[in-house]
Amino acid sequence: MTSSSVLSRLSKLQHFVEVAQQGSFRAAADKLNVAPSAVSKQIKNLEDHFGVELFRRDRGRGGLELTEAGSILLYRSASIINELSIVREELNELLGLKRGHLRVGVNEVVASDLLPGILHNMHRNFPALEYTIIVENTPEILKRLHDGDVDIGLGYNFAAAPEIEVLATLHRRTFLITSQNHALAPRRKVRLEEIAGEKFIFPDSSVALHQMLQDALIRSGVEVRTIMHTNSFSLLRQMVQDGLGVSMVIGRFLQSKREQLAFIEVENLGIERKPLSCCRVAGRAPTSSSVAFAASVKALFAQYGG
Repeated sequence: MTSSSVLSRLSKLQHFVEVAQQGSFRAAADKLNVAPSAVSKQIKNLEDHFGVELFRRDRGRGGLELTEAGSILLYRSASIINELSIVREELNELLGLKRGHLRVGVNEVVASDLLPGILHNMHRNFPALEYTIIVENTPEILKRLHDGDVDIGLGYNFAAAPEIEVLATLHRRTFLITSQNHALAPRRKVRLEEIAGEKFIFPDSSVALHQMLQDALIRSGVEVRTIMHTNSFSLLRQMVQDGLGVSMVIGRFLQSKREQLAFIEVENLGIERKPLSCCRVAGRAPTSSSVAFAASVKALFAQYGG
């Protein structure tokens, strides 16, 4: 097969994937900046080549719907297009352009803490690199990794799985956090029993730490006064800083913003410490930018003994 024939086929695949994602020829054409008739023609050529119908075009549907053949092609095309993206980045690096696009899924607490420093270092070394940062909980990051929406994940509580490759880990201790004028603030360590009766701000139930803390309190027979649940660690830390209550977090470094908080290690919490992990999908060829990002994370973790 000639190179021009291969390139022609790839162009058809790009049009097909865009139509599948957008749900219409017109929306795909707008995204690709071409005429809708050109997109329709590319899809028809692709269907003629494979001898199958890729979309159901029945009137009255809310949008185009993939046939079974179309679903198979979309699944395979995602891998092909990912490989093309890798090739493009590697060729750019070969030419000394050092361009690329890095997509990172990250937990909120890490996004407001470690990530700014990592990105600062990356930008200094690769000033032309473009970033897409998705801030989500760990299950959603895992989903986006599997779906190919992000190249790399950085967060807590990644479950061990053969399809996930762990590139770097950092085990962190659990701390009670209080405002700096709280009675416990001068302490270096505290036992769980000593927070009985305290006003407590819990992470939302969508956060794994929520259930871990609830289980630890129940086991110890310690009761606290719940005054807030939130899925935002930024808000949680701000409310603790303002004296609304106390809370617990994993890890104590705050690189980008030195908040006025006291971190007190909890001695007898009795919960399994889940590591902070940098992950990607196993068996999928990594982009050059994700390799550089992982190296930067690994170097940072080494500073903290991870």
